[in-house]
Amino acid sequence: MAPSHEKRPPWQNQFEIPSTDDLRTDLPLPSVELFDDIREAVLKHEDIVEEKRWYGECWFWTLGFFLKDEATVEDEPLLLLIPTPEDLQVAMPFDRECLESLNTRRMKRAIRDGLDLASDPYSTNWAIWPINARNMLDDLYSIIRHRINWLRGT
Repeated sequence: MAPSHEKRPPWQNQFEIPSTDDLRTDLPLPSVELFDDIREAVLKHEDIVEEKRWYGECWFWTLGFFLKDEATVEDEPLLLLIPTPEDLQVAMPFDRECLESLNTRRMKRAIRDGLDLASDPYSTNWAIWPINARNMLDDLYSIIRHRINWLRGT
C-alpha cells in the first residue's frame, strides 16, 4: 500500500500562495470574525496595502500590511495577521523610539504584555498579541494608528 500524503492546510503550504479565504478556512468562527474585523480596520487606511507573506515554520503564511510605498520583499510590515487556527495573532515590529513613545498606562494588561516582547531583555523587535477576544481590538487599533503616524513622521 502506498503511503498516504496528508495535504497541508493552505496557511502551511509554502509552495502555494493561499487566497485570503484559504487563510480563514481553518479558523474557528470567533477567530474568523476577529480576523475579518482586524483586516477591515487596517484596510480602511487608504495608504495601506495587503500582501501575503511566508514567514517559515514560525508563522507560515500571513497577511502582511504595508504602507503603499514600502511593500517590497525586504521591508518590514506595518503589521502581520497570523491565521494560526489555534491562536490567531497580530505581530508588529517596533523600533525602540516608537515603542518608547507609546502611552501604555491605560492599555489592558494583555496589550502591554505583547509590547513587552519587543523590549529588553528580549532580542526581538516584534510585539505579538494572541487575538482571542474583541475587547482587545480598540487598544490594538490605537497602537496601529500610532505606528502608522510614527512611520509617516507625524
